Amino acid sequence: MLKKLFFPRRRQKKTPEQDSPSQKAAYPYALATFLFLGLQGILATAGSLHLIFPDLPAPLNFASGRAMHLNLSIFWPLLGTMGGVYYFLVEATDRELYSIKLAGWGFWYLLGTGLATLGFLAFGKTDGREYLEAPYFLKIALLTGLLAFTFNLLATAIKNRLLVQPEVVVILSGALLAPLLYLPTIFFVSHPTVDDVLRFLVVHLWEEGSLELLATTIGAALLASLKVAGRQKVKRLLLWEAGLVLTSGFIATGHHYYWIGTPDFWKVIGSVASGLQVVPVVLLALTAWQTTANRPRNFTPNLALYFFYASVFWNVVGAGLLGFLLAIPPLNRYAHGTYFTSAHAHMALFGFFGFLVLASSYYILTRRRRLSPTQVKRIKLSLVLLNSGLALMAACLVIAGFLQTYLWRGLGMDFTQVHLLLTPYLLLRTGGGAIFAAGGFLLAWEMVSLMLKPWVALLKPGEEP
Repeated sequence: MLKKLFFPRRRQKKTPEQDSPSQKAAYPYALATFLFLGLQGILATAGSLHLIFPDLPAPLNFASGRAMHLNLSIFWPLLGTMGGVYYFLVEATDRELYSIKLAGWGFWYLLGTGLATLGFLAFGKTDGREYLEAPYFLKIALLTGLLAFTFNLLATAIKNRLLVQPEVVVILSGALLAPLLYLPTIFFVSHPTVDDVLRFLVVHLWEEGSLELLATTIGAALLASLKVAGRQKVKRLLLWEAGLVLTSGFIATGHHYYWIGTPDFWKVIGSVASGLQVVPVVLLALTAWQTTANRPRNFTPNLALYFFYASVFWNVVGAGLLGFLLAIPPLNRYAHGTYFTSAHAHMALFGFFGFLVLASSYYILTRRRRLSPTQVKRIKLSLVLLNSGLALMAACLVIAGFLQTYLWRGLGMDFTQVHLLLTPYLLLRTGGGAIFAAGGFLLAWEMVSLMLKPWVALLKPGEEP
């Protein structure tokens, strides 16, 4: 029995020129990632403009638009992560998924759940809790989708006897944690402190624990597939990353518990553990630097590698440096809940997690397809727009956060008066958001065009698809 569970069967031969049926099941996940990125950029830019000019006519009120923005910021990275896990699990193990149909139907189920959630939020039908606004029955639906995803991965590992392979162990750990850490959203507690503790288990740990663990695995597998790092080195790095992400991430949730009525020992635990969260970031940065320094002169990098480099940069700056500073209790006392937090969230979520998911999704969709020089130029332009827009947004939010902290929390000025003084910086933030949205829309357009190209060619006799 143990032999069947833990020792893999002989590898099956596959054609290197094309993806396997299980890998093709990841295509819709990857494509939807770009489509929802484009939608979120437009929605977020409109919302940031509405924040400055609340009297402007708009189809959505600010509360509904903000709720949609927050839910989209997790939804498309979730889809991209799931697609990347399916793709690179097959890539690393040379095994087909337990159920390709379950992977395919799971996508449409999650897509319908996500669209229904956005529709309810647009009409103001929410559960009332920040970051967890989706109606109760849609939370149950998302949890069901996560359980189906986890079951497919676990059944694949058991069927093919892969339970001791490092990549599979880390993937299964993240997959099992995904529905487990989402469970607190299902329960509502009347006590505000207990409810906040449960809420931040999802806000911090579901994304920074389970999904980041899966995304880290995808990033390591991407480096190996791009042949810029050896598989053995990637496996060692992956185990270190996984251990550090889990241990530091779980304990560092304590920096959310400073001022919500919990005991003072969380200030020590949260600040120390948040400092440890920088270590995985440094390891990832060193790996990226080594892959750049050691590559051959004639090496032509896949553009996915540039998305990966962007992820590492924003991880160091946004999640590592700024996140660590915000977790220091004396600074957090004044800076929490200001635009400092918003700057950290944008750089950590879109910068690190988002670009890492975009790297894998881009690689999945373009690996077996030929891009024209014009397409490559446009994709490079979209990458420049995304990074420059995010940089402008982050810089403006940091400046606004500093002024807001000093004037509001330090000098005790009226909140509304301070908000009016921040208008120039918030306008510049909107400009950065518009640049980011343009990059996201252009990238989504290119990916859709690339996927539709074979179908368009079929309609034009004489052209090769």
